[in-house]
Amino acid sequence: MLRVFWLTLFATHSLHALDLPPGGVEISTNALQASANPEAGKVEALTLGKRITITQPKEAKPFSARFTTPLEGAIAKDERVFVIIKVRVVGEEKYGEVLAKLQLKGAPYTSFGPMIGIAVPHKWTELPVTFAATDSIEAGKGAVVLLCGHKGQSIEIESIRVLKYPASSDIASFPRAKGVKRSYPGREADASWRKAALERIEQHRKADLALTLTDADGKTLADTEVKLTLRRHEFGFGSAIRAKHISGTSEDDKHHRDILERLFSVVVFENDLKDGNWSPDFDEDRRSKRNAELDQAFSWCAERHIAVRGHYLMQVATPFNFQSIKDNVVIRTSILDSVRERMSFVKDRVVEWDVINHPIAWGGADMLNKRSGLEHLDREVFQLARSLTKLPFFINEDQVFRPGPQYDNTFEYIKALNAAGMTVAGLGNQAHFHESYLPSPEHLLAVTDRFAQIVPHQAITEYDVVTTDDEELAADYTRDVLITVFSHPAYSSFLLWGFWEGSHWKPEAASWNKDWSVRLRGKVLDEWIGQKWHTEVTLKTNAQGRVNWRGFPGWYDATAGSETKAVSLMKAKPATTVSF
Repeated sequence: MLRVFWLTLFATHSLHALDLPPGGVEISTNALQASANPEAGKVEALTLGKRITITQPKEAKPFSARFTTPLEGAIAKDERVFVIIKVRVVGEEKYGEVLAKLQLKGAPYTSFGPMIGIAVPHKWTELPVTFAATDSIEAGKGAVVLLCGHKGQSIEIESIRVLKYPASSDIASFPRAKGVKRSYPGREADASWRKAALERIEQHRKADLALTLTDADGKTLADTEVKLTLRRHEFGFGSAIRAKHISGTSEDDKHHRDILERLFSVVVFENDLKDGNWSPDFDEDRRSKRNAELDQAFSWCAERHIAVRGHYLMQVATPFNFQSIKDNVVIRTSILDSVRERMSFVKDRVVEWDVINHPIAWGGADMLNKRSGLEHLDREVFQLARSLTKLPFFINEDQVFRPGPQYDNTFEYIKALNAAGMTVAGLGNQAHFHESYLPSPEHLLAVTDRFAQIVPHQAITEYDVVTTDDEELAADYTRDVLITVFSHPAYSSFLLWGFWEGSHWKPEAASWNKDWSVRLRGKVLDEWIGQKWHTEVTLKTNAQGRVNWRGFPGWYDATAGSETKAVSLMKAKPATTVSF
C-alpha cells in the first residue's frame, strides 16, 4: 500500500535526520537487498541492515557489489524520486562511496537518470539523493541500486527509503548530501604532470611566426612599427551553440555572440544538423526558417574565421525521432535520405563530421544496429558520406575516459572500420564528467596515447562537469582538462557542450549563469584561452620589412599606423605578407 508523507522527521538514532519535502508518496518496499560477486567481496547481515566489504575492487565494475531496494508503484516520466540512505563506512578508509542509480530491477537494467556518486562518512548519516525520472517505469519494475564494487571499502546500510514527488516539484528545494569534499589525483598546485604539460604547450603549440609588410605597390616597409594581436587560435577552442543564438536579435543572443567572438575558434551546432531537425514531415515555413538560421550562422562564423564541426550524420543509439517507428525499412531509407539532404545543404561549410554518434552508447540503450536489416547501417552511412565529401570523419562517443564498454568497444569499433577501409580520421571524445568519477590528468593522457595508435586526431567534443555545490572543484577540473588536452599533440579541438545556463542540457554545468554573470569555470576559460594562451607583440620591421616572433598560431590582427588587417599565420604556413 502506498503511503503519503507530509513534512515529517525521519526517526533515527543519528544526529543527521532529514526533514522530508512535503507531498511525497513512499514507494520503497523496505526489502533491502545486498549482493556481491564472489571475487569482489562478501555480504554480511547486521542486526539492522547489511554490510558489504569489498576485498577486490574493480574501478570498471562498480556493479560487482550492490545494495538494492525494489520499488512498488509506477513512476511517471519527470517525476522526482527522492532517496534517503542511512549509511556509514567502517574501517580505515577516509570516506566510502556508493554510486546511486534509478533503474529497472531486472535485465536489461535500463537507467532512468544519471548515476550519482555519494560520499559516505564514518558516522551513521542519512544521505539524500534526488532523481528526475527520464522515462516512465512500470509498477513493480523499478529499483534504487547503490553500486560499491569500485573501491576497497566496507559499507553498512541500515535502510534505503524512497519517495516520489510530482514532476512540478522544485528539486533545488530538496535536501542534499553534504560533508566530504571530492577531489581528483593531480589537483595540487605543484603537480608534476601540470608542469610538464605547460612545458609541452610552450614547445608544441607555439610556433616561430613571421610577417612581411609592403605598401600597395609591393614595396617593403622597413623600420615600420606593427602590432600583432592573436584574434583567433588555430587550435579549436569552442562550444556547442544553437544556430538561432547566432542569427537572433535578443540581448541573450548578443551575449552569445560576444563570448563566441572573444574566446572561441570553433563551434558545433547542438541539434541543428541532426536528422531529427530534418524531418521530411516539416512544412515549408519550418524548413525555410531552419535553413535561414543555419545560413546566417555559417556566414557569421566564416566572416570571423570561426570553424564549424558537423554533428552528426547518424546516431546508432536510437534517436528520439525514430523511437516510435517500427518499420526498419522506413528507418534505413529516412536516415540515408537525410544524410544526402544535410550534406548537400552544408557542402564544405564544416571542417569535419561526426559521421557516427554513440556507436557503443550507454548500458540499456536501444541500438539501431540490433534491429533486423539495420545491422550495418552505420557502415552504409559512412560509405555514402565518403562518396559525397573528402572531409575528415570522426567517431563520437562518451565515457571513453572511464574504464568499461565505451572505452574498450569504441577502440575496437574504430579498428574494425579502419580495417574495412573506412578510414577514421579522429575520435570525438564527448567527455561528460560527473564528480563521482573524475579521472586524473595522467589517466586522460594515457587514454589519449592509446587511441593515438589508431586515429591521427582526437577532439574533446562535448565537455562539461557536474558537481554538487562545489564550483571550485568544477573550475579546477576544467582548468586541468583544458591544460591536459592542449598539451597533447593528438588533439585538434576542445569544445564545451554549451556555456550558458539558459541554453544548456545540464544547466548546473554551465559556465555563465542565466543573468550572464560568470561562474568560476567560466573565469577559467577567460584566464587560460583569453589571457594565458594569448599572443600580443609590438615590433619594428627590419630592412626587408619583416618581423619575427614566437606565438600561438592562428588569425592575427596586424595594425600599422591607422590600418588593421587580418592575417593567417598557421603552423603549416607560419609566414605571410600583408600590404598596407
